[in-house]
Amino acid sequence: MTIMKRRRFLKFLGGGFACGSGLLGWATCVEPHWLEITQYPLKLANLPSSLNGKRLVQLSDFHIGRTDVDYLRSTIKLVNQLEADFHILTGDFIDHDFPNSTDQIRRVFSELQAPHISSLGCLGNHDYGHRWSRDDVADRVVGALNELGIRILQDEQTNCGGLEFYGFDDFWSPRFLSRDVMKNAVSTVDGICLCHNPDVCDRDVWGQFTGVILAGHTHGGQCKPPFLSPPRTPVLNKRFVSGFYDVGERRTLYINRGVGHGLKARFNCRPEVTVFTLEKA
Repeated sequence: MTIMKRRRFLKFLGGGFACGSGLLGWATCVEPHWLEITQYPLKLANLPSSLNGKRLVQLSDFHIGRTDVDYLRSTIKLVNQLEADFHILTGDFIDHDFPNSTDQIRRVFSELQAPHISSLGCLGNHDYGHRWSRDDVADRVVGALNELGIRILQDEQTNCGGLEFYGFDDFWSPRFLSRDVMKNAVSTVDGICLCHNPDVCDRDVWGQFTGVILAGHTHGGQCKPPFLSPPRTPVLNKRFVSGFYDVGERRTLYINRGVGHGLKARFNCRPEVTVFTLEKA
């Protein structure tokens, strides 16, 4: 190799190393905390006139225990500024069970100001601890959140301000009851369902439910090459990544990219808080 060629090779090698280091730094130090507020209209048939124009904020996948607590608390303060009518939290409050996990839950969510109408949530697989099988871990998570005024729906239905909400327990948990929660759903009135894992959309559990399903779980893939699908998502149906999907039978799915992370790395997939404006279809 001539001296000129060697110099060019070393420059190329140095440039590649610098580029790689920059991308790694961006993905691990910048984008995991570069929160994005996304806003969409949410159309529902037979929405009560009193709810037209009301705002619903969805947050998901906090992963307390892995995600920086100060960042999560700053996210909660930002949500307070949105002055929402509904707060919807779609699971994975903790990353796994750890000592004083409930104290950390209280530390993060104690500053979440009560919305004008209601705060509701559902559990994710991580909220069930090791191998998603620990009912006692889930009970502690639910207890801590209930103390703070956040009602967790575990295969339950409730009416808030004239709008029907349904909540599945986590799909991977031992408490997933599938058909029970939808037994009172009617096709003439749209509702909102809280369902951490979007794979439930492919199950025959929906009965006459119509409306919108709010999910999380995927983190949007976390690291997504431009113009390509993410290499890894924790779902069976690989088309479920983030955003809106028509899942048939007058049902729409929205997958939130999540606030936190397990592995601290995001690329082309910023953490997300979603603001929906309710509209009568």
